[in-house]
Amino acid sequence: MAYVEIVDSGKTLKIGLPAVINIIFDKELEGIYKSNVVDIDFGNKIMFLSIPSIKGRFIPIPKGVRMTVSLFDRSSIYEFDTISLGITKIDNIYVIPVPFPESVRKTERRRFVRIEVFLEGRLYLSPEQDAESFPFTTKNISAGGIMLITRKYLNVEDIIYIDLTLSSDLSFNRQKSKIARRDEHTEEGFIYGVQFLDLSVALETKLVRFIFQRELKMKNMKK
Repeated sequence: MAYVEIVDSGKTLKIGLPAVINIIFDKELEGIYKSNVVDIDFGNKIMFLSIPSIKGRFIPIPKGVRMTVSLFDRSSIYEFDTISLGITKIDNIYVIPVPFPESVRKTERRRFVRIEVFLEGRLYLSPEQDAESFPFTTKNISAGGIMLITRKYLNVEDIIYIDLTLSSDLSFNRQKSKIARRDEHTEEGFIYGVQFLDLSVALETKLVRFIFQRELKMKNMKK
């Protein structure tokens, strides 16, 4: 379960952290955007974000647009409400400066939530190119693993390798994983809880952001 606390922004915000920008108060720009922290002016409490993108398109956020910024590290999400100060340049890079407060909301979510995702993938019994493979369908996903259904019988503790595409910039290619548990057999096949093993920092960061973006979309739809 997520745990939220208020922390000092000066001790937690860092250059290079991936970010998600959520805009809900401007109908033309409403959406969830990807970005990164390019620079931070702690003296003036101004953060400089890369030009946000959505579905591969870069969208400059004009001055005055209100937004919520969420930043990620491996174990937490840092969130604050702010406003765009327009577009400027730092070292020939266009950025969007936004003020940040003295303190931000920190969410400890090492294993994070599970979200429903129904996608097709393949599992392999070894990392070899010609390894035997079987199709599967995902039921949900978290930063730590997935629940999938397949007609292949597997044992708890079995090591498998997963191919799965979640988005245009997020996919697993022979990702080493472990069968953590097996649920009851259904007409569709066997249901397994699968734990990712040796997940790279870069891939885990992308996965956390993907999950968080899906969460935000679900929350925004309910508003």
